[in-house]
Amino acid sequence: MKPGTGTKKEQQLQEEMTLLKDVTLISQPDFKKEESEYSSVELAKIKRYDRMADDIINLVLQESFRDDSFIISFEGTSYGSKMGTNNVIDMAAGAAVLKLKLLKTLQPENLMTVAPTSIKKFAGKGNMNKGQLFEAFLNNVNGDKNLEKSPLYQWILTQDFGKKIPKPLDDLVDAYFLAAMTSTPVSWPYLSFKTWRLYATASCLFQKKQKNNLERLETYLK
Repeated sequence: MKPGTGTKKEQQLQEEMTLLKDVTLISQPDFKKEESEYSSVELAKIKRYDRMADDIINLVLQESFRDDSFIISFEGTSYGSKMGTNNVIDMAAGAAVLKLKLLKTLQPENLMTVAPTSIKKFAGKGNMNKGQLFEAFLNNVNGDKNLEKSPLYQWILTQDFGKKIPKPLDDLVDAYFLAAMTSTPVSWPYLSFKTWRLYATASCLFQKKQKNNLERLETYLK
């Protein structure tokens, strides 16, 4: 996430989150302080995306091995959002760099992009806003036993955030439902595996699955 994201109170919450064993927060390199000329800024963005991709891949490899089997899932771009055209373009460029490096380094069995509405439907309704999705997370709508054991989930239940969900909790909630959806055979009938771990950064996640626990079906997506 970007350095200094949120209010002082939100930054304090972020510091508390880093103490949880199932949360890792990494600050993005701040290229704006280093460059000012337009072309240099654009070049700095590419270098920034490249470094961030390496950081994410290194996080995955800390808990796995390069020859493990991987399924990688991304949340698709929400074109109806109010983030602005330039931000959407920057996000698409960053995602492209990350996906390319993931394909070359981890050689995943599948790299999926899931529409935001599909993730929301899995949590309840396809038109849910951030607050409603967070409420569904708090209520553990899918009865996920692993979620109940999560230190992050238990910590969230003790907090009173008010109406505004602090960063990066909204992104982590998106990533959780994406993980839960892609690891549910009912949602993706060509996948079935017994063990997985999550590595979420913004709205992207990685799922590591052990080879001896993977049961391929003949209808596996090619």
